[in-house]
Amino acid sequence: MGIALSTLVLFFLLIPGIAFRRFYYSEEFSREYFKESFFGVFFSTLIPSVLFHTVWFFLARLLGYDVSLYILADIISQSPEIQSFSNFQINSGKILFYNSTMIIVAGFLGYYLKNFIRSRKWDRTYKFFRFQNSWHYILKGEFFDFPRAEFTLDKDTVEDIEFVFIDAIVELNSDTYLYDGILVDYELRNDGGLETISLKNSQRRKLSQDNMTVEDEITGTRYYPIEGHILVLKYSEVKNLNFTYLRLEKEENNYRPRLVS
Repeated sequence: MGIALSTLVLFFLLIPGIAFRRFYYSEEFSREYFKESFFGVFFSTLIPSVLFHTVWFFLARLLGYDVSLYILADIISQSPEIQSFSNFQINSGKILFYNSTMIIVAGFLGYYLKNFIRSRKWDRTYKFFRFQNSWHYILKGEFFDFPRAEFTLDKDTVEDIEFVFIDAIVELNSDTYLYDGILVDYELRNDGGLETISLKNSQRRKLSQDNMTVEDEITGTRYYPIEGHILVLKYSEVKNLNFTYLRLEKEENNYRPRLVS
């Protein structure tokens, strides 16, 4: 009974760290939350939990509330006293408020810290802050800001990228096809690998038709537009991907795409 109760209390004490971590690794970086080992997740959850409990402990005392560590230690001991459970029951409302506010603030700070790092571009500039979703940095072109990048953008910035054009080589039924289109979205597997990519304004052609004559190309029979709003490609069937990062540039009364440079 004591071991089960101790485990339950320990898990409850780790909830602030779990909330902080869960909201820090959210949205496009949520898959990172599941990628580490159990011990890695445990210690990276334990440290923020200890920090939040320490802050709330002294904050409660400053506000005139007594947080008894003795009662907490007695409850998770092998033979807890009845008075400890009675005290817990009497102050259940205060305990609930104490922990719920800590968990809410922990989640908010985790989400705020992620957005703060992203807004300052620290994850692009410093590898220490970089998230493990490497596909996001490739698909969105943010790798241009990496210090080790072999080339940089002199005229434009990453924020100038308005859409990404993708060429994907796919093998189907012993034939090789080239699919292309504008990137809409992507999905990751639980291990962080790319699962699918979604394209719009898609078209395809057989690579075996690359030897067609100029006259055939002019007729438009080389490319086959794919009807529909979204084309979803499985990454497991893709052999190669080519990315082209573009922005729209005004030319007289029209806009034309231009490679970022």
